[in-house]
Amino acid sequence: MPILLPALTYNYEGGGYDRTTRRHRFDGLQNTLERAPKPPAVILFCEAKHYEASGNAGLYQAAEAVTDVFGVPFGALLGRGDRGPIPPAIFYDTSRLIPRSFIDRSDPGPFTDQINICRFAVLDSHDDTGRRRELIAAVDHFPGESPDARVKAASRLHRWAKDPTPVILGGDLNEQPSGDHYPRWESDLCTPLVRRRKARRVGDRWVHSSDALDSLVGTWNSTTGGRDDNIGFHLISELAWQASNRITAIEATVVDKPGEVPLTIDHLIVNDVMRPHVDAETFRTLPAACGQEEASDHIAVYAELSF
Repeated sequence: MPILLPALTYNYEGGGYDRTTRRHRFDGLQNTLERAPKPPAVILFCEAKHYEASGNAGLYQAAEAVTDVFGVPFGALLGRGDRGPIPPAIFYDTSRLIPRSFIDRSDPGPFTDQINICRFAVLDSHDDTGRRRELIAAVDHFPGESPDARVKAASRLHRWAKDPTPVILGGDLNEQPSGDHYPRWESDLCTPLVRRRKARRVGDRWVHSSDALDSLVGTWNSTTGGRDDNIGFHLISELAWQASNRITAIEATVVDKPGEVPLTIDHLIVNDVMRPHVDAETFRTLPAACGQEEASDHIAVYAELSF
């Protein structure tokens, strides 16, 4: 009997932190999670703002809020970030997954390609020798300030593409890959600051930079309808698009804002070994219903894995 392990990635704006009250609110997070078709086994979470304060109070409050939605205990792992107290985090269903390794914030000198990466054992997956199967869940929040900063961030993940363990990477990567099957970016609709953050100048034009994402999944070749120089990572959004015979549109994962163009920048990405475990047809974004306000400036992304 396959073990169902849905995965979800979400950039919950500011982690629900209210600057006025200096407290966290998780009603928006809960409203979003309630839209998941099935309870996720792992949540790859961005913007855990001030979650480490007062003994990780925000982190554990968030885990409790997730637990209240799904009715099973969720564990929490607080990652590291390099842009202040707003790191990513991983929440996981303790009835389905158990961590085997995760570099926490007490480690004084971790290797950069090990940060925000958890090796999980899949409970109830014993083989005849009593061994459990493993998966690796990674979360990242690429910098928004420039294409070059994102290329550097992506490079530390390259080694996981060919890892012999199934890997899923999720997060706000602040960039969409090349390919005209993703939302169109129009520089004239963006402010000068957004152009400099999202694009490169080519001659007299601003062209959306996809260098970081393409370094992970390959560059789109419109002639062959595939990706060149793929190192072993695959976008689940693209697997879903292919599964629909290239009919279903790939949706933006950010809300519409003045001076920006909504793009697909929140991603679930798997390596070669994980790809057979993905049910691409289950992939979807989880936007608010018509008439409801989004809880964040990003939209959650969901897909199902099975082991």
